[in-house]
Amino acid sequence: MAISRKPRPASTPELDVEALINKGGSAPSEKNGKAQKETVPVILRLPSEMLEQIDASVKAQRVPTPRHRWLLEAVCEKLAREQQPHA
Repeated sequence: MAISRKPRPASTPELDVEALINKGGSAPSEKNGKAQKETVPVILRLPSEMLEQIDASVKAQRVPTPRHRWLLEAVCEKLAREQQPHA
């Protein structure tokens, strides 16, 4: 038995290009005057003892927080401290 493609309709509907253009969309959101950048995966090597301490801290949180988020918050805190002028 031969297999054939699904027949196409004789006429394709015309797209209303002007309506599509006028519909528009939103501009990329900006934060602090800069467009948000994509995330980049990073391999992080930690001593097992340090990872155990991090996991204990994550488990001790009242609101469940993934380890990844905990690490991101720690990095953000460190960066914020370094950006403050030294007194």
